[in-house]
Amino acid sequence: MKILKRRRVSDDPVKRLLTEADRARDAGRHADAAPAYAAALELAPDLAPIWVQYAHMLKDIGRADEAVEAYRRATQLNPDDPDPFYHLAHLLKRLRRFEDAAEAFLSALELNPGQGSAIAELTTLAGRGIAIDEARLAKVLPRLRRPVHTPRRADSLGDLKGRMHSLLARSRAAKTAEAQGLIQALAAGVDAAERLESLEAEAAGAATHVVFDVSDLLGYFDNARLPTGIQRVQIEVITALLTEPTPGLEVRICGFTSGRDVWVEVPQEVFLSLAELALVSGELNDPVWESALYDLKLLLAMSPALAFPRGAYLINLGTSWWLQNYFLHVRRARAAYGVRYIPFIHDLIPIMTPEHCVKRLTQDFISWASGVFAHADRYLTNSEASKRDFLAVAKRLNAQVDPDDVHVVRLDADFRKPAADAPMAESLARYGLTENGFVLFVSTIESRKNHLAAFAAWIELARKHGVETLPTLVCVGNRGWLNDAVFTKAASDPVLREKVMMISGVSDPDLANLYRACRFTLYPSTYEGWGLPVTESLCYGKAALLSDSSSLPEAGGDHVVYFPVGDQEALVRELDRLMFDDAWRAEVETKARAFRPRPWRTLGLEIADQVRAWAAADTTAGAAEARPLAPALAEPGRYYWMRRIVETSIAPGMTATEIFRIGDGWWQPDDWGVWTKAQGGTLAVTLPADLGPARLYLGLRGLHETALKYTLSIAGSAIETRVLETGGEQWLSLVVGSDQAPHGVLRIDIKGDKVEDFSVATKGADPRVAGVGLIGFMVCAEDDAVARADMVDAITFGTLSDLADRYLSKA
Repeated sequence: MKILKRRRVSDDPVKRLLTEADRARDAGRHADAAPAYAAALELAPDLAPIWVQYAHMLKDIGRADEAVEAYRRATQLNPDDPDPFYHLAHLLKRLRRFEDAAEAFLSALELNPGQGSAIAELTTLAGRGIAIDEARLAKVLPRLRRPVHTPRRADSLGDLKGRMHSLLARSRAAKTAEAQGLIQALAAGVDAAERLESLEAEAAGAATHVVFDVSDLLGYFDNARLPTGIQRVQIEVITALLTEPTPGLEVRICGFTSGRDVWVEVPQEVFLSLAELALVSGELNDPVWESALYDLKLLLAMSPALAFPRGAYLINLGTSWWLQNYFLHVRRARAAYGVRYIPFIHDLIPIMTPEHCVKRLTQDFISWASGVFAHADRYLTNSEASKRDFLAVAKRLNAQVDPDDVHVVRLDADFRKPAADAPMAESLARYGLTENGFVLFVSTIESRKNHLAAFAAWIELARKHGVETLPTLVCVGNRGWLNDAVFTKAASDPVLREKVMMISGVSDPDLANLYRACRFTLYPSTYEGWGLPVTESLCYGKAALLSDSSSLPEAGGDHVVYFPVGDQEALVRELDRLMFDDAWRAEVETKARAFRPRPWRTLGLEIADQVRAWAAADTTAGAAEARPLAPALAEPGRYYWMRRIVETSIAPGMTATEIFRIGDGWWQPDDWGVWTKAQGGTLAVTLPADLGPARLYLGLRGLHETALKYTLSIAGSAIETRVLETGGEQWLSLVVGSDQAPHGVLRIDIKGDKVEDFSVATKGADPRVAGVGLIGFMVCAEDDAVARADMVDAITFGTLSDLADRYLSKA
């Protein structure tokens, strides 16, 4: 009988080598593990997982190129496994072989369509301008397959009739008789689809084109889901205009991508889907929500730049002050497409009450304010109070704004969501509340909302009536800024610990029930642009107590009770009465129930009607499209520091120096100045007509880790080519003749021969690939000895900041 012996590992050379390699790997001896894996693969070259392990070791010991080939071999042996592609992609990205990395990430995504990390990586690469195979990507991302504004051939008579009725509702360009004739022809079996498409194109051409910029909303979705305040306005107004055709108005949606610095169209169905999901809950980890966001980010990163309809009105119902390059591209869109820009002014809080804002917010808002007057054609705002503040800021900055160009759209809209109802008992149980046992205070948690005054009032009323008799103060809202004192006070006082509840992330159905069940609502804010929670409270017919600050009397009208802002005694008195005088509270509720909110579509139509009126006026004036903005005028002798605005208060004549930049060759301004992109940057400066021969001072900055050679050109002719050392600065002094400034405009082109990828040093935090930097410039008359001496002294002694401040104060 033959006795079979079990073969030991040591008898199998492949297993022996793999055991040796694994032990070395686990002990961190990757230099020893790599040759052991290599020897095993010599004997068994078809082991795909071992090629992956071998690649890991090669990568870790610095043999990156060999690791790439090892990963590739694994992908060839097992082309259905996404992991080798994913590891390969990361290594290629680290080697800055971005095109190859994109290909590998895409392969990994095709094999595992739910791999969110691969989508995120592709989004980042696309945002850097790396080409992605859109056809392959569309197969795993259905949203990207959806056509944008592509005529759809109808499959049935019903479809064609629906399109015809939609056409008639949207535009008067189609004649009713012709429409009825087409419908009859269709019923008789005649193919009239081509004529229908022609009529649709005719109607679109005759319509006023409005493009809503929802950049603010999309940025909000990066960190939050449930919309509040400004986000809610955007969702409701745009959704209302999209879901019902609007006569004479063609609506499109776009988002500004800060990484690519372009506007990208957002398909209507994508926007509507996100808007619907956002209102369902505040759950950020919901797979459906995460998937929708991933699709959106890839769409923004992958899609071509939006070609605006000629003469379109670009309307931003949100905010754009956080986008430092925004106005540069407003100028580009205006020059390329005749676009008119209309911002919605929600408030002037960072300027009117800077003590309630963090410093960076105030600086960025001032930058926006100083730029908006130079770029906006008309303005929308939400209250007469905001309009007054806006005109006051314009006057302070010496900006010319016609009050008739500022249209007030009151936000007295209907916030109720009857389709989103939830059982009252479940909502109250979720927060441990009882009906009529609490007062509701809905707002962002920040200092200007005046939570501390409400807290002080609760403490005072507890002394008077006893803690047990007081209703709970329920504060609903996300965290804003400068709120440490609020949370500290709420946690430290025994009355507040028992009688104050602070919650966030409340869904629409739960919030509706909190409004219905509360005793009354409170809004003691010290400054508002409108005060949406006031309108929301009135929609539910609840008694409300408001301060009389800023716009709140407009929001509350005759339907609420007021106390003088800052009058703590009056606040306590009115709270006491509403808490404990049932008859008085019932009387106030009667007034609240008399409030009649407007449908959101009515607000949308008001905006549409106003835009059409402006469009008609523009056409009558012979200006169907906006003309390009003339290059900004430089004040002789004034130093223009090309950094972002760092001031925390406004001054007459203040201007954002970024306005001298033109083209697409600039990154956003930093604290020191501004970097160019790889293609170089261009300045356009209008010189005073009587300046004569001019002296130009120009400061340039070198890259952090790379020396470069730059070329400076004026009026298209190269003037200087010099080397700029790593981290160095150079100041040029040049004489400029009138022949170098055609039509009084001095055009300066700056381009370096090297760029630096900032993502390497910042580990992806700063994705910019930058060229030579621009610190600032000054232009003066060649014979202005004082201005020249001041500039030379400032450069020599490092006092450019003082010089900039001096000329700012002179303005």
